Amino acid sequence: MLITAIPQFSFSQEDNDMDIQPFSNFLIKTNFRIPFTRSNEFMKEVSSGVADVQGSFNYSFYKNVYVGVGYRYAYFKLSETKLNSAAQNQFKGIIEQQGFYGELSYFFDLYENFSIEANFQVGQEITSGNSALCIANGGKTSERGVFYSPNLNFYLKTEEVFSFYFSMGYNFSTTRFTPETVCAESFPDFDEIDYQGNYRHLNIGFGIGITLIKPKP
Repeated sequence: MLITAIPQFSFSQEDNDMDIQPFSNFLIKTNFRIPFTRSNEFMKEVSSGVADVQGSFNYSFYKNVYVGVGYRYAYFKLSETKLNSAAQNQFKGIIEQQGFYGELSYFFDLYENFSIEANFQVGQEITSGNSALCIANGGKTSERGVFYSPNLNFYLKTEEVFSFYFSMGYNFSTTRFTPETVCAESFPDFDEIDYQGNYRHLNIGFGIGITLIKPKP
């Protein structure tokens, strides 16, 4: 639906003689996406993604090609129902991932007001686990790893320095979930094989691009 609407929107802008703001050499991007877990069986069945938030600063060193640095934060919650937690004894399990990354992007201008960005991100991350057991034992757990992520962004540009985009991507991590991540020894109804597989999730959401310095006409 989004793609089919783009040509009509583009032509209507041409008719109105709107002055679309192109991207400059300096671009800030930020987005909010929902992560859908695709890792091991336990995570797919028990966890739910709450947010995957990113912000980055990007510079174009060649036409339509950008390099950037950014920061990412992701938050997951474990289902009390799936863990059979008692109402008076909630497990309160959460998983957080955060860290800096670098990215390489290419922008393809399909129309004057519509561009598609393909980018690849890689960076270090800290994965933290917390629960009622962790709090009782003195603190949350943490593990360092590396993540990488291919992404596609679909931009609608405006007359102002702001642009808006639909974003989708897939995140891969070198670390994985185990019961020890949230300070537990095991979980009922789950075997060791259910924890095999590193963190992976599909991200879908929206973002805003900000052109810092307007290009010369």
